[in-house]
Amino acid sequence: MAETMKHSLQTVLTYGGNGLLLLYYVVALVYLLVRERDKENRTMMTTYPVILMILFFVPLFPYVVCNILGEQETFYRFLWLIPMSAVSAYATILFLEKIKFKWLKAVVGMVAMICVAVGGNPGYQSPVMVPAENAYQIPAEVVDLCDSMVVPGREVEAVFPHELVPYIRQYTAYIKMPYGYETMVDRWGFSNELADEMIQDVSNVKKLTSLAREKGCHYIVLNKNHYIDEDPEKYDFEVLYSTEHYIVYRDRLNIPKC
Repeated sequence: MAETMKHSLQTVLTYGGNGLLLLYYVVALVYLLVRERDKENRTMMTTYPVILMILFFVPLFPYVVCNILGEQETFYRFLWLIPMSAVSAYATILFLEKIKFKWLKAVVGMVAMICVAVGGNPGYQSPVMVPAENAYQIPAEVVDLCDSMVVPGREVEAVFPHELVPYIRQYTAYIKMPYGYETMVDRWGFSNELADEMIQDVSNVKKLTSLAREKGCHYIVLNKNHYIDEDPEKYDFEVLYSTEHYIVYRDRLNIPKC
């Protein structure tokens, strides 16, 4: 239980960034607990968050979530349920409304804005943020690859490298895949022989093409930097399209038609 409590505290500290916005929220919450009289607002802005925070720190709850349900990696997402921004903003506005002098109201409002600015970090500085390449906000190559294999008026089946799998559904529903994101998370325990073959250091092309045909796949997309032991054309998979990093192979024996 002590380890569970330590994990909860560490999660909050990580979630809280430099701590200023977290402190601002706590002050806002205390202020609303004292000043808010509207029952509906009080329930939403104070009672509900307090219950969530109590659950988060009571050892039994995180123990069940992390140790029994195995959700230790996603436990921090419970903090998303706490309306920190709404509570902080509402409390600030409520406090400003009670200040009679305009100059003092302006000063307090400016201090509040400075706290928010200093307490946060620009999202564009995150290492996972990259400039959008198109309106779909997915890699441009994904759009080109999908466009090369889509057949108007029908669905097709294609095998993609694991790094592209999360993007396909964001672009089109006409391309089906024999496996999805579930095969990429080890702790979920999903197994797929075709997915396993796609991530081998050196993929066995005979096995890869055979498994793809068993799944009814019309296409196989391979990363140009991924090693394969033979040319897929030997097994009647022809090159249909190529981008900077990927090649689309089409099954000559199962060409999709309109």
